Amino acid sequence: MLIGVSVLCFLVMLALIADRFGAFLWHGSREKAYFRCDACDLRYLRRELHDPHLQVCPVGHVVYEERRSGIVGLIGIFVCMGFLFAALAFMLSGLIPPGP
Repeated sequence: MLIGVSVLCFLVMLALIADRFGAFLWHGSREKAYFRCDACDLRYLRRELHDPHLQVCPVGHVVYEERRSGIVGLIGIFVCMGFLFAALAFMLSGLIPPGP
C-alpha cells in the first residue's frame, strides 16, 4: 500500500515539476507578460495589443496584466518530496511494512 501511494506521489511530483519548469525549457528564461480580457476570454501578449498603456484589447474591452503565481506548485513539489522521504525512511526502518 505504501509503495503504491509513493509511486502515485512521485508521479504527481513529476507533473508539478514539468508544469513549473516546462515554460523555461520551451519559452526560455524570460518572463512573458500576458494581458487577459475577461469579456473576450482571451490572453494577449504585449506586442498583440495596439497600445499596452491604454489597457484595452483589439475589440476595446479593458484588459489587465496576468501575474504568474507559482508558489502553490512549489509548495506541492516540496510536500511530495517530504512524503517520499518519510515513506522511504519508514520502509527502510521497518516501522511500516511496504506492502500487505
